[in-house]
Amino acid sequence: MLSNRSDLPRGPLLPLAMMAEGESGEIVDVRGGRGIVRRLIDMGLAPGTRVEVVSGAGGPGAMIVRVGGTKIGLGRGMARRVMVRP
Repeated sequence: MLSNRSDLPRGPLLPLAMMAEGESGEIVDVRGGRGIVRRLIDMGLAPGTRVEVVSGAGGPGAMIVRVGGTKIGLGRGMARRVMVRP
């Protein structure tokens, strides 16, 4: 994790759930209660990490994202808690 938010690139933030298929960005914040935040970080969705939407963007169900070399299935509710700078 980055120790200083000023190390992150500038620009608008949006929830991961709003990103389009093929779009990528850097995670800036993970929001929610302690348990949810810990679960997302344990899955690799931590601030300072690059993430790419593989499929499921814009649909009502889960989406698949790539974090490093790993693909992760993520429900919309959880994806709304991950704030990304495209």
